[in-house]
Amino acid sequence: MLNIPIIRFTILISCLFIYPSLVLADEDAGRRLWHNVQRNLQDQEKELVTDETVNENTDHLSIVLNGQTFSVENNVNEVGQALYLSINHQQVKDVERFLLMYQKLPRHDMQLVHFAQANLARSQGNLVAAEQHYQAILHQQPDFTRAKLELARVYYENQKNKEAGLLFNEISAANHDNENKLPPAVIKNITSYQDAIELRNAWRGSFAVGYIFNDNTNMSPNKPPVCKEYAENGSCIVERKLPLAKKANGISYDATLRKIYQLSGHHGISLRSMTYGESYRNHSDENENTTSAYLGYNYKAQKNDFLIGPIIEFNHVGNHSRYRTTGMKTEWMNILSKNLALNLEGEYKQFRYHKLYNHNDGNMTSVYATLSYYLTDQTITFTGGDWVNKTSVEKTDDYQQKGIRAGISTQLYPGINAVVFTALRQRQFGDYSVPLSARRKDNEQLYSAILSMPKFDVFGLTPVITYRYRKNNSNVDWLYSYNKNEVLIKFEKYF
Repeated sequence: MLNIPIIRFTILISCLFIYPSLVLADEDAGRRLWHNVQRNLQDQEKELVTDETVNENTDHLSIVLNGQTFSVENNVNEVGQALYLSINHQQVKDVERFLLMYQKLPRHDMQLVHFAQANLARSQGNLVAAEQHYQAILHQQPDFTRAKLELARVYYENQKNKEAGLLFNEISAANHDNENKLPPAVIKNITSYQDAIELRNAWRGSFAVGYIFNDNTNMSPNKPPVCKEYAENGSCIVERKLPLAKKANGISYDATLRKIYQLSGHHGISLRSMTYGESYRNHSDENENTTSAYLGYNYKAQKNDFLIGPIIEFNHVGNHSRYRTTGMKTEWMNILSKNLALNLEGEYKQFRYHKLYNHNDGNMTSVYATLSYYLTDQTITFTGGDWVNKTSVEKTDDYQQKGIRAGISTQLYPGINAVVFTALRQRQFGDYSVPLSARRKDNEQLYSAILSMPKFDVFGLTPVITYRYRKNNSNVDWLYSYNKNEVLIKFEKYF
């Protein structure tokens, strides 16, 4: 028998070369960053703006004021006075009751009727009607400071920041030149609105940096070698061997920046940019960064926030460019009720890869829907779904993704907040792959827990601890199934 040397082959498969799941950066990370920035801005606005009730002392009123009951005579003067005081004390039921009485009386003042109707419209969330009533008053009585003040507040609540700012400034300037000064509570209230408008118009953003540990940076199945072909003597001549899971620690970071340039009314131009990524110690080939920028039209009202415009994105892996995208992005948030909000997002992107990976060139269309419900001011539940369609040069790498997600955000203790989040996704690929002997199908699970502790901030930086677990089950198990755990300890700052 001839002594034929046994030739041993080792098949090393690079995950970056044929792993379509790595085609995209972590979409959840970018969307989560923007949602956090938006909510932080809303919280800061609420802290700044608190309406002060203007109290006026009168006698002989048929109304409950500060726990005391006063009688009202059925004449235009006393009913009108009761109506005005009901407005000042924000007693909506009394405003409704006295307004009906007042309108039936002869020689009633239409200015007071408009004032009451505007107050009711504002309390019911109908800011367009409230604005019209206040403007009708000022058309007849341009120097009515109280109507100006209420109209400025309505402008602010309806996101007409430019108009609100001009009117608040006008009131402040007139007050300096007027002998009859406004009450200190009103001056304080005007200042708080001016500060909130300045906050809305300023450059806003966030940054965070900290430690990350990842037990599977390369998303490896982490399985031992498998012999695919044996020699007659039983030794292996063709072995399938994949890189084992790489454990690494390093630095995780993210930053956002946004600004809205108000044009007029509800219309403006929105500019925002974002970058996030990881840099691993002794594993620089696993470093990743994603940077994006958006510039587009923004329509913002009391219950609607809509934007649309072009977006560009760059992705780097191992300190080398992997892809860039250009496309369009649109978002719409609608406040359905006091406790319920709907958020819809859509994107269309064209992917252009580095020449080593240009078989992944193609287009991606994605749609995300999220429904948020406020159980309390401190507790929000959310659920949603997503659909993604990605095309590639190789049809076997095309895929459609469908997913659902749910979570809850709450305050555990004053200054300690928590978010628990889960997502389930199914990814169905295009054509049958001859090398894989299968038409690939993946089921992905993601679980995340975030603990934010502003109570223990350090130099204005809030400590945030995050744990993420990702599990992917694939019918091509030997190549695409994996588990991954990540722990992040960051310090973040919103400005």
